[in-house]
Amino acid sequence: MTEKNIAGSTERREKKHSRTKTSQKKREDHLRKKLKEAEAEAGTLKDRLLRTAAELDNFRKRTEREILQIVQNANRELIKDMLPVIDDLERSLNVCEKKGGGREFIKGIELIYEKLMSTLRSRGLERMESVSKAFDVEKHEALLQIEKDDTPSGMVVEEHEKGYLLNGKVLRHAKVVVSK
Repeated sequence: MTEKNIAGSTERREKKHSRTKTSQKKREDHLRKKLKEAEAEAGTLKDRLLRTAAELDNFRKRTEREILQIVQNANRELIKDMLPVIDDLERSLNVCEKKGGGREFIKGIELIYEKLMSTLRSRGLERMESVSKAFDVEKHEALLQIEKDDTPSGMVVEEHEKGYLLNGKVLRHAKVVVSK
């Protein structure tokens, strides 16, 4: 090999090495830039996650407060509607004490009962009719069975406690006696 060839070869290697260093430097700079972008994005996503978690927790707490408030207001309205019934009962008791009771007292109690039932009906309460109806486990609770010659088996013959529906759903089962 000649000196010229050796010098050219060395020069080429140095250029190649220089290009490799420059290329490697560019790649490192590019990777550092990508890493900084990824770290910034991770920070943004972490912040967004924390904010979303806090919003969800606030929403849950707010919803619980609203549900509690709805229940309390529903009870408040029912109790408010019952206050005139209490007033009427107190007036009936006062009249009974002053006049000695009797027929007026019974009539007053009947009127109060009707007012109470009217208030509850307006809130969705219905009385279930049970006597002379077929026994239904969804609506009735059988206290006992008796034999009755004139009644078919499985029919309600007596009602010991009235059953009620609230907005079409059983609120209290009727306690009944069923024929065998």
